Amino acid sequence: RLVTSFISDRRLRGLTPRTLQFYEGYLTRFVNTLNGPLLFATKTDISLVLSSLKCNAGGKHAYFRVLRAFYRWTCQEEILDKNPMINMKAPKVPAPLRYSVDLSAIPVLLAACDNPRDRLIVSLLADTGLRISELASVRVNDIDLEETSITAWGKGAKQRVVCFGPFTRELLLEYLDVYSPIDELLGLKASGVSKVLAGLQSITGIKCNAHAFRRTFATESVRNGMNLFHVQSLLGHSSLTMTRIYAEQIGSEDAVKAYKPIVK
Repeated sequence: RLVTSFISDRRLRGLTPRTLQFYEGYLTRFVNTLNGPLLFATKTDISLVLSSLKCNAGGKHAYFRVLRAFYRWTCQEEILDKNPMINMKAPKVPAPLRYSVDLSAIPVLLAACDNPRDRLIVSLLADTGLRISELASVRVNDIDLEETSITAWGKGAKQRVVCFGPFTRELLLEYLDVYSPIDELLGLKASGVSKVLAGLQSITGIKCNAHAFRRTFATESVRNGMNLFHVQSLLGHSSLTMTRIYAEQIGSEDAVKAYKPIVK
């Protein structure tokens, strides 16, 4: 019942079904492993369970994040007086290998597309940094061809505006002329967009999932001189920490090029 109440609270906060499933799955598995009720678990109990789990460091870190959110909620709702996870350190996780789509690979991917829809998918992902779910949910009425912008709905039902360039605009006009969509732009779910990208990866050998395009968008936007706060807004990140992770390929050479003397 407690897990159900917590998930209901997360749902009211606008979390996606996939995130809700993530929370519920990890919490349920933890309850089944814990020797006792959730509300009576001590810091030692939680640490012992986490250390006994047979999953990798990433899995243990996922359990930790879910439990931390859960116990914060119990204190906010005054179910518990004291959070058992206060000052508890998260399990260390090796830095994951994150890849982006190289700029030189984008023309190759476009050339491998055999229809206007797939070309538009590639161009929009690279030009806007949209999440795959956001791209799949774009409707014709969300597009402003004059302003070359799209109103997108992101995580937590947050709305933002993203931009696209003249090349993507031409592909968009071609697509609208050929397919004449009325409501949904692409007529695909996120899994359908993912299947298109997987097909292109199979043909070209280029890793090109939506997150890889988002990293390319973040990195190149910063290299082109865009303020990091503006990149954060366009990507729909709630904090700069995530934006920095996406733009992590910015190196010292980029910093030297961007440097301007303070004393003039």
